[in-house]
Amino acid sequence: QNHHFLTSCYISTMPLSKSGIPSSVSPSPFFLSGKRKFSCLVLLLSHLTSNCSMTNALTLSMSTNTNNNSNRRNGGRGGRPHKNQHKYQGAQNSNHNNQGTAQKRQNKSGRPSVAIIGGGIAGLSCAQELVANANNKYDVTVYDTGRLRPGGRCASRQPGDSMKPPDQNQNDDAVSNDEALQFPLLSQYRYDHAAQLIASPKNIDSSDFCKQLEQWKSDGILQEFPQGSVCSISKNGNIQPIQDQTFYYGANGMGNIPLAMVDQAKKSSHFELEQDTWVSPSSGVRYQKNSGTWKLQAKGKTLGYYDQLIIAHNGKCADRIMSKTPAKDVHSLLRVNFNPTVPAHGGKKMTLNSLYSVTVVLPLDSEWSRALPSDFVCGMLADHPQVRSLTCQTRKYAATSQQQQEQEHEVWTILSSATFGKKHKAPQEFLPSEVIDKVTTLLVQAVDGVLKTSVGGTPEPNDSSSGDKQDAQQTTTSNKPSQVLENRVQLWGAAVPLNVWKNQEGFLYDSNNNVGVVGDWLVEPSIGGAWTSGYQLAQHLLLEDESSKKNPTTVGMEGGFERSESVKSAGIAAIPQ
Repeated sequence: QNHHFLTSCYISTMPLSKSGIPSSVSPSPFFLSGKRKFSCLVLLLSHLTSNCSMTNALTLSMSTNTNNNSNRRNGGRGGRPHKNQHKYQGAQNSNHNNQGTAQKRQNKSGRPSVAIIGGGIAGLSCAQELVANANNKYDVTVYDTGRLRPGGRCASRQPGDSMKPPDQNQNDDAVSNDEALQFPLLSQYRYDHAAQLIASPKNIDSSDFCKQLEQWKSDGILQEFPQGSVCSISKNGNIQPIQDQTFYYGANGMGNIPLAMVDQAKKSSHFELEQDTWVSPSSGVRYQKNSGTWKLQAKGKTLGYYDQLIIAHNGKCADRIMSKTPAKDVHSLLRVNFNPTVPAHGGKKMTLNSLYSVTVVLPLDSEWSRALPSDFVCGMLADHPQVRSLTCQTRKYAATSQQQQEQEHEVWTILSSATFGKKHKAPQEFLPSEVIDKVTTLLVQAVDGVLKTSVGGTPEPNDSSSGDKQDAQQTTTSNKPSQVLENRVQLWGAAVPLNVWKNQEGFLYDSNNNVGVVGDWLVEPSIGGAWTSGYQLAQHLLLEDESSKKNPTTVGMEGGFERSESVKSAGIAAIPQ
């Protein structure tokens, strides 16, 4: 019996991952996965328990291990028991038959669990509705790759943000990980480096999103742009305020919007957010046929087993994640092209463009400020070959009167055209310094060409910064733009969908495999479209009844791709004009 106790204690005190599988042992015979591992345990116990019957030894070892680990194996809320655990408890649990056939298994809260991959607006909208709705019946975990905050393309930099944690093996001569050292000026300011605004929807039927907008305004999450501060700018420099349209921005950055959604979801004890978690596209998601659940992994460690899986992002990663699963219909619609344009008929695949975001620091009272109206904040350049958007962040997030007196700089963000993004595409996680310098110079000088200024220096005599000629020789990268004090460049490789899958649903769902998909490409390429897609899938799951579970179907697979005319005209996202 002492041998039994020691063996059981050894098993139950091994370090456990969130899923309940030992983090230091993989694979382990102690979890009896398969006949060979079962045989190994039988032989081990028979050696340790020569004075006891094998039946008693096996029973004692199994019951002690199960009792000690039943909670930890569940991996916390949203986690799943090990896929074979129900086999051992079958004789004691009438909900599981002796053969261990695939049945839905509840986690320790007694609720089905949902994993959402992607913490952008669509994923958070779905999660928020699932846990906040009065009919809530799910435990929800959102996995997001963002290191600092969730939000996807609804992202902001805040004063004092840090970069990646310091590398312990980094030598003194290496580039510092301290953001304040790398960007001493930008680190003092708040700025949005992707989505710049929210437009009240005109092209989608979303009374629910309009209610959400009103709630965000009431809670102080959103601020309304002053009338006339959002303009259209022609490539010839003609500036016209966009009339009869209301625009909003996050009160403390566009990233304030997803943070508010997280705060709302966290009011429920059935929500979890896992930050800085990269679910591997090659092996991070596996469907467990025997149990009908989804196994998620990151960095070789099991995150948990889930009853429902929701893909809330797009691009190559979403394509690869679903490529080896049985949900073939879902995967077929996640296959993706990357192009700056899409055919008039909409194309046969989801098509995403790539955009550069360049944020620069200029001296106070810059040439751009003097060339633009005093109430200008954001401008759309729909017909320019290189630039699509120009925003003054220091006007957008106006400082207090005291801060304005002390302020010595202006911060501006330029979003490129998709054609420019494709032409100068580079590894987005590690942009070479020469690409950063070149992209900054080209885009700053392109704005100069529109506003008739010289912030970026004087272009080469034979080049045109405002035309559609080749820009390869427009400038050299040996000298930085003359008036740019600091710059930061980001490439959004999978930026904006150019086409929309029209299916009258706003989401995809395969109840045969319990997997759904949400995203703006299923409604309209905008924040409103993303929010609506997530909300509508959550509503579908909450209203799903037992009869529909017994007769599995697919939802949203019937339809076709249509070109987004609003994206075609705006070049960034669906901006009603």
